[in-house]
Amino acid sequence: MAALTVAFSFASAQAPERTIQGVWQTMVTPINCQTGDPVGTPFPGLFTFNKGGTMSEYGVGPGSSPVLRSPGHGVWAREHGWQNYSFTFMFDRYNANGVFIGSQKVTATVELGASGDELTTNSLGEILDANGNVIATFCARTAATRFEQ
Repeated sequence: MAALTVAFSFASAQAPERTIQGVWQTMVTPINCQTGDPVGTPFPGLFTFNKGGTMSEYGVGPGSSPVLRSPGHGVWAREHGWQNYSFTFMFDRYNANGVFIGSQKVTATVELGASGDELTTNSLGEILDANGNVIATFCARTAATRFEQ
C-alpha cells in the first residue's frame, strides 16, 4: 500500500502538461508574406482550442464590421515537440445586405512559449469567393496570452 501512495503522490505533484487547450486573447498583425514586415493595423481577437482538436476563433479587422463575417471554426493538432502546433479554421463572409459572398480559410503554425501562457503564430490566409475559388491571399502574425479568470 505504501508504494501506491508514493506513486500517487509523485504523479499528482508533477507540473500540468503545457498545451494550447484553453482560451487565448490575441493580437493579429497583418504582414507582407515575402518580407514579414507589418502592413496593416493590428487588431484583437480570441482563439479557443478545445480538447479533442477542435477550435473556434473570432476577430474583426480595422475598417470591417462583425456583421460581415461569421465566427471561425476549425481544427488544431500538436506537431513535433511539446511547443509546436498547427491549426486551420474557416469563416463565412457576407456583404452589407447579408448575402453570402464567400469564405476565408486561415492555416497557421503555432509556437507555445516556455511558460505555456503565451503563443505566437505565423498564418497564411485565403479569401474564397462564393464558389470556393481563391481570389486573394494574405499573411499574418499573432501574439496571444492565455485568458484566465
